[in-house]
Amino acid sequence: MRVRTLAIAAAVAAASAGLSVTLVPTASAVTTTADDFNGDGVADLVVATPGATVNGITDAGSVTVLHGSAGGVSPTRSATITQNSSGVPSTAEYGDRFGSTYATGDLDADGYTDLLVGAPGERLDSSSANFGSLTVLWGGANGLVNGTEIGSPLAGSEWEAEKDFAKKVVVADLDGDGTVQPAVLSRNKLWVYDDLAGRTAPTGPKYSNYFNAYIEPQTLTAGDFTGAGRAQLVVTGTQSCDGTADCRHTGVYTWGAERLDPVFLADPSAGASGENEAPTVAAAAGDIDHDGYTDLVTGHIPYSATTTGEYSDAAGFLHVRYGSAEGLGAHRTATLDQDTSGVPGVNESGDNFGASLAVGDVTGDGYADVVAGVPGEAVSGVTQTGSVALLKGTATGLTGTGAQTWHQATSGVPGTAETYDWFGSAVRIADVDGNGAADVAIAGKGEDVFSGSTRDGGDWVLRGSATGLTASGAISFSEKAFGFTYPNAEFGSVLGG
Repeated sequence: MRVRTLAIAAAVAAASAGLSVTLVPTASAVTTTADDFNGDGVADLVVATPGATVNGITDAGSVTVLHGSAGGVSPTRSATITQNSSGVPSTAEYGDRFGSTYATGDLDADGYTDLLVGAPGERLDSSSANFGSLTVLWGGANGLVNGTEIGSPLAGSEWEAEKDFAKKVVVADLDGDGTVQPAVLSRNKLWVYDDLAGRTAPTGPKYSNYFNAYIEPQTLTAGDFTGAGRAQLVVTGTQSCDGTADCRHTGVYTWGAERLDPVFLADPSAGASGENEAPTVAAAAGDIDHDGYTDLVTGHIPYSATTTGEYSDAAGFLHVRYGSAEGLGAHRTATLDQDTSGVPGVNESGDNFGASLAVGDVTGDGYADVVAGVPGEAVSGVTQTGSVALLKGTATGLTGTGAQTWHQATSGVPGTAETYDWFGSAVRIADVDGNGAADVAIAGKGEDVFSGSTRDGGDWVLRGSATGLTASGAISFSEKAFGFTYPNAEFGSVLGG
């Protein structure tokens, strides 16, 4: 990791391919719209490619920002950022995988959303170990500019070389002071930081939590689940019990006076046939029943199923723990799958329903909806082409009533359903046209674009409406739209944490 002295850039362009980037006009006023990097009142969309080639260096990684507008997003209004871009700390190197995860939030409380990008493969010059780093790109009237780097707290330790720092990251107001902070997962630790005052890198984390050797943390989510006016963190992962990896860790961590205070939740599959054999593969949070408490949605793929390729041969299911003053799931939980009444389709081997998740108000009615990726879904006999399902929030919670399924064989959706596209491998909800009904971005990491390659990747954006998702105005794009020519890099395959 080589840190360079940098000047503030007016805009961050695509250094890796010499692209000509259309700059976004200066915003007339600062807003507090989520995911709005340039303050124009409309959310922007980030699609990340940790496998991107930068100046001939493979697996260096990049993030591409598409600026929202009344007409939605377009590659013509975008900027691609790498560790070689002006204003970004460090240097693009093999295996950094910049963009493996990202999160958004207004860290300096200036009204512009900032972008945090994880590079868990980042190495020190003196070591081959992938300690990892986190880069904060600061929002402003001209979009994302300049950067602040947060390195692994243990990167310089001779005795404790914790790796994969920033493999997951979230942003939330954890201490209730009105300013959001970052929380970061590494291979076996949770790190929580105080406010980043003055846009300077912190000298160290405020709190940390060590997961013992029997727990492998895999997902990180935040939300005000108890209505306390501050967010809590949820970490899920595999836990080894009695010498077998058949237990599941779900911990809720609250910012306390001297440490993170934990509460542990029961596994949703406990007591069922194949007890504790449904790992959490995805997690997202939002207020589904609009009662003022954030709810937690997790996607589960049974552990006992055989994995012969990219995905398990299991059907998959969703579990909802509803928030309350007494905690997540204290009063109400629900489990849904493709056999739930109203949800299109049926449970089938290999569907992987819930392999990716996003929560947000797609219909604009005040209730958060859930988008679940089903990347293993077969459509009209086409194996693992993939689909996404929209399940709607209501006053009584998440139901199958009015649910929708979308894929590349759906009328109006760009593209063609092909084997191993894995449409739905990642999903994100953001209102990129500013009409009050959030839109859905969908990644298909197996989309083929170049001759002879199979994992070039692509992204789609479907518009939200009062009745749900619509194909009206739907768009898709791959790396070709931005002038990139590196094959099998799974362009745009990361849409968040």
